[in-house]
Amino acid sequence: MVVEVPKVEIISVLNQSDVIHIGYNLIQDYIAQNIVSSINNVSNYIVITDSNLAPLYLENLISSLKHHLVHGQRLLVRTLACGEKSKCRQAKTDIEDYLLSESCTRDTCLVALGGGVVGDLVGYVASTFMRGIPYIQIPTTLLSMVDSSIGGKTAIDTPHGKNLIGTFWQPKRIYMDLSVLQTLPRREISNGMAEIIKTAAISNKHLFDELSRGKESIYAAISTTNCTDPDRQLLAKVICTTAKFKANVVTLDEREGGLRGLLNFGHSIGHALEAILSPLWLHGECVSIGMIMEARLACTLGHCTIEPIDKLIDCLKLYDLPTVLDIETSNKLELDQVMNIMKTDKKNKGAQKRIVLLSEIGNTVEKKASDVSNHEIENVLKPYLSKNRSEIPDDSTRLQQPSSICSPSINLISSSTGLDQLTTKLYEIIKNKFQCVFTTSIELDSIVQAQNNQVHIYFTTEPGSTRSAQDIWFEYVVTPNEMDYHFLNGAMTFITDTICNQEERHINPTSNVTTTFVTPTISDYKSVLPVVLNQWLELANAVEFRVDLLTPQKNSKDWIVNTGKQLAYLRQKTNLPVIFTVRTVPQAGNFDPTLVSLYFDLLYWGHRWGCDYVDIEISTLSSNQLDNIMSLGLFPTKVIASYHDPVHMNSWSSPGMKYVYDKADQLFRKHTHQGVIKIVGFANTFYDNIELELFRHNIDPTNTQPLILINMGPRGRFSRIANKFMSPATYPSLPSAAAPGQLSINQLLHIRDELCMD
Repeated sequence: MVVEVPKVEIISVLNQSDVIHIGYNLIQDYIAQNIVSSINNVSNYIVITDSNLAPLYLENLISSLKHHLVHGQRLLVRTLACGEKSKCRQAKTDIEDYLLSESCTRDTCLVALGGGVVGDLVGYVASTFMRGIPYIQIPTTLLSMVDSSIGGKTAIDTPHGKNLIGTFWQPKRIYMDLSVLQTLPRREISNGMAEIIKTAAISNKHLFDELSRGKESIYAAISTTNCTDPDRQLLAKVICTTAKFKANVVTLDEREGGLRGLLNFGHSIGHALEAILSPLWLHGECVSIGMIMEARLACTLGHCTIEPIDKLIDCLKLYDLPTVLDIETSNKLELDQVMNIMKTDKKNKGAQKRIVLLSEIGNTVEKKASDVSNHEIENVLKPYLSKNRSEIPDDSTRLQQPSSICSPSINLISSSTGLDQLTTKLYEIIKNKFQCVFTTSIELDSIVQAQNNQVHIYFTTEPGSTRSAQDIWFEYVVTPNEMDYHFLNGAMTFITDTICNQEERHINPTSNVTTTFVTPTISDYKSVLPVVLNQWLELANAVEFRVDLLTPQKNSKDWIVNTGKQLAYLRQKTNLPVIFTVRTVPQAGNFDPTLVSLYFDLLYWGHRWGCDYVDIEISTLSSNQLDNIMSLGLFPTKVIASYHDPVHMNSWSSPGMKYVYDKADQLFRKHTHQGVIKIVGFANTFYDNIELELFRHNIDPTNTQPLILINMGPRGRFSRIANKFMSPATYPSLPSAAAPGQLSINQLLHIRDELCMD
């Protein structure tokens, strides 16, 4: 790859006209000289840009062009308002009227200096003015370099959608000056990276792998901070490879007869989202979501496993692109609205939608878009669109976990003088039962360094406020109604049961009994009466504390404070083992999946608050984040590695479910942790339950492993009955079931008994 001027690489020639030049610092004299010398029989050059770009590049470009003009040639300039609003009928009319007022005829060449808006609009004007005049693209954004400037698609937007009125009209030259990228904000870089990742995902696994590991080099080359020649060469290669692929496809199929439809991966759904969410969401951000949805569609149809989806999600996240919709955005989207917008997609064929279906990273099912029914698309879209999201349910031997700490030394530490008296009394009660060291300190840094077999428990009224250098430490949250000696019972239970007898609290998968847990579907544990809560939890072996069902908070600190207090209120009213769960929207919950950092922090505090189980969605966190949360290794807590498939992406006989199981199993093996694997599918028919039981038998023929395997939906009820270990259940007087199809514990036990399943 050559990246220095004046040497350039010709990517492709389309209709003997489309020549792409890539290099650094092209925007100076080189472009002007090349334009004037290569575009013949031109009397008028019209540079069209927008108000943001004019101060950056216009003066130099005008000066250079004027230097190379010959006698009789004119140079004119038009500046547009910046933004998508300029890509409209009125703007096109205004440019045409200006050209006519300046007596421009067919010997006119337009120069589009800008991003996709400027390029699309100017190209459309060029295609219709005097039945077609030459034009040149000088893209100034990463997105326009790798996408809109190549291939000759020109268009304007209408209230009915994007790019619905336009033409195919090839530019005579495309000049990509990579040095202009350093002026772009990071979000605009991500916007362009979506198209690069799209190209790699459908055509080039090697490029995809380079993107997955080359972020730092690419960003260094763009910013020119600590930039090396290899960094610059990688950036040039990435852009060149992407541009070359599109140019080659367009050369073979200029007018989208089939092959060119391959370039629309992520766009069929992405454009529909963009029509609603623009301008708050950028094109690349909508395409990013579109790629995930369309990849899930391919998985649902059986064309790929979830492995390429995982890889795609990781790569998109790496470049700060969204892979899920936040709650606020989801609430703006209605299924009917999205489907109606998709009806006007130019790629449609009759009643069928045309979608590019991924088969693996680097390949697609067909070398074009495939026909997909509305019903299949709707099933994938529903979980993402809050206004249409129906209630979606919750959902071989592994290495042993290290044994519990025997006779631990316990440090009791109050975080404020107001708790000193209570903590002292607690110390006096338990000193004969445990070797106990009592410390009170406002400055936690002054606490003596923990020795072997030593546990530190911090008492506080402010959840999430503890910071400690100790390896083994927990935070006990004291609520206002505990600020008397009633707090001793809860604290004693926490120390004697949760900390010192934790193995007895964990549910044994080898016991010959059915075990269950119940999820109270409430947002405030303070207000519920103990007698009511205990009724809900009758016969349950554990209680699931769903953080995502609590009242949403305005910031991360408030989330943690409220969660800690609500957990404390729950513990005051039951001594059952607690399953700490933060269920995200794509995994059939309510938590905003874009708040990954907060999601991680909540799981961290679930450990520090000594919860018996912490549910971790293996599809929400990256591999590094999973390793970080697993490395806590706090002995009272077992991890539940969970995965939910609310739209039936994978049948139980497909490789997808086995991939999920293996991913969780390998995570536990890596961290020598005997956790629980929870996989929740979806039952469209009763046969899906049969497939599930075959899956269960294949991986756990003795039915003794800590596995939760169930199906969602009313037709999945049999799987809840067949699942013997930690089956999710409800109670009739709860405000609602945590999932459609959930049965009460009495129903589960009764049906199992009737069918002689125990």
